[in-house]
Amino acid sequence: MSAGHIRDVRPDDLPDIARLVARCGFPVRSPAGWRWVLFENPDQGDIPPGWVYEAEGRVAGFLGNFVMRYASGGDALAIATGHTMVSDLDGAQRSTGLKLVRHGVAQPGVGGFVTLNNNALSGAVLRRAGGTPWLGAPGREWAEWVLRPDRILLSRLPTLRPGGERHERDFALQDDGRCEKRGVTLLPLDELADEDIAGLGAQGRIARKVSLDHLRYRLADPDRLGGAGYRAAAMEGEVLALAGFVLTKPAPERLEHLEIMDWLASDCERGRIAQRALVAHIITLARRAGIARVRLHFPRNLPAGVLSAGGPYVMRHHGHDPCHAHFAHPALQGWQPGPGDADYFLAFRIPPRLTALQ
Repeated sequence: MSAGHIRDVRPDDLPDIARLVARCGFPVRSPAGWRWVLFENPDQGDIPPGWVYEAEGRVAGFLGNFVMRYASGGDALAIATGHTMVSDLDGAQRSTGLKLVRHGVAQPGVGGFVTLNNNALSGAVLRRAGGTPWLGAPGREWAEWVLRPDRILLSRLPTLRPGGERHERDFALQDDGRCEKRGVTLLPLDELADEDIAGLGAQGRIARKVSLDHLRYRLADPDRLGGAGYRAAAMEGEVLALAGFVLTKPAPERLEHLEIMDWLASDCERGRIAQRALVAHIITLARRAGIARVRLHFPRNLPAGVLSAGGPYVMRHHGHDPCHAHFAHPALQGWQPGPGDADYFLAFRIPPRLTALQ
């Protein structure tokens, strides 16, 4: 048996990656969807978008390497997010994950290699490769607004249909364009300019670089037909908060929820007013659509009193650490990531009625 080796992912690997992902139970993507994830990220630059483990002439493992760009003082930083660690479940190459993660940790040119959305199995591999669950309890929690308790209770009853997708339905998630609420203007993405959002979130020590091209990229998933968008909140013509959301289902047998996948805001009094209006607006959109829940990870990033603008909510906690990191740049040691720093927009399952996959 010939020894395997790790190499950069190539476009001709996409069918093999889609096969591995499907076999390992990850959300299914088409080769076109994987091309979007791996080769169209405007922040990727010259950094490899991922690696495959090749053995005996076939792809036996894969690890994605999604890059985002940041500024810390006068320094420019790249942070790589490891995602979709999969390997063959059969044969001698089924344990390639650790080798791939160690390769990601050792890559040059990035300030840190992180995961903010790993499952419990991946967490064990990440720790063996030197990853640290540095966020502790704040990395394990999310805020949840329960909008349809009746549907949640009914979902726990045994299904009358054997197999197949449970609780599948259409959702009219309408954003209604521009609207005014108590002195705050809610805007869709197509009414914004780059200069409107350039300073959002820049008050922190580590600031993610954003532009309309980057946000539009996050909404350009070729496998998704809808159920995702951005909304901004402005006062007197100044954009003070921005949120992205995506409709997803954790598993075929589970109810859907709307995940607030991105959040950027100005840390000032008017910024807090805008954030309250934005939370309330997203909850209203979800409630009108009949969506069961709304979730926001990293809720401690929001100022006190903002979450309650969406109505009563509960705090939930993962039973494992979903956030691990290996930092090469010292400025990242105190980094407090938010939902937009995670890979939610590409990693979450697309509800079947919103998928372009046949």
